[in-house]
Amino acid sequence: MIWLVLVAAVFVIGGVWFVSKSTQTRVAVLAVGLASVAGYWLLGRPDMPDRPLDVRLAEIEARVSTAPETLNEHEVIALAERRVQEHPEDSHGLVLIGQMYESLAGKAQAQGTAAMEAGREDEANRQAATIQQSLDKASNAYNTALRRNPNDLEAIANLADLRFKMTSEIDPFTTQLYETVYKAQPDQFRQGYLAGIGLWGQGKTAEAEAIWADVNARAPEGGPERQMFAALRQMFGIDPATAGPGPIPPTK
Repeated sequence: MIWLVLVAAVFVIGGVWFVSKSTQTRVAVLAVGLASVAGYWLLGRPDMPDRPLDVRLAEIEARVSTAPETLNEHEVIALAERRVQEHPEDSHGLVLIGQMYESLAGKAQAQGTAAMEAGREDEANRQAATIQQSLDKASNAYNTALRRNPNDLEAIANLADLRFKMTSEIDPFTTQLYETVYKAQPDQFRQGYLAGIGLWGQGKTAEAEAIWADVNARAPEGGPERQMFAALRQMFGIDPATAGPGPIPPTK
């Protein structure tokens, strides 16, 4: 590494030396260059050997069995990308990549919110860009997984939720994704109900009512699903919002 630094320094200093016509400028550039190399030699690690990607991946993979909680999203993505390269027919690695990018987007959102509250608009804008980039990469990973395996239900469900999250809408394609999951896994009540909301938004009220009736017949009576369904219907304007308690009459 130190030789690369030295070669780069020689080229830069040499170029400036010949271009500059001032002896004072030449001396200044030479001094800065020598100081930079000396600083790297003293404070950097010129003796550190190169670390090829395979070596770093091997170290990360070793921690999967010994300390998986120490892995961050980028390390998991690196391992999953190698898995995808080694097993092109396997869509699970791509699903994992998508999930990790969604996790990165969630962290960026939390950091962006904190930055905005603290008045650091530049930082908030950077985090907003990171959110969008991460969600785009997650979407690409899920879509690639489905091109490799169109029947990967986890990829289908994740892509549907991601599209809903990014747009706050359930368009026809997202509706189709939710329907596919619910038909294959009828115990996925949320996906079934969201498919119905998408159908309702397309004006297919009879189909929406039919899938909602099917979900309601399967969902447990005392479970939290019905409360969630009611909130979703209000959110999308299917049912009017529940009126709050009226004013307390004055006492005499």
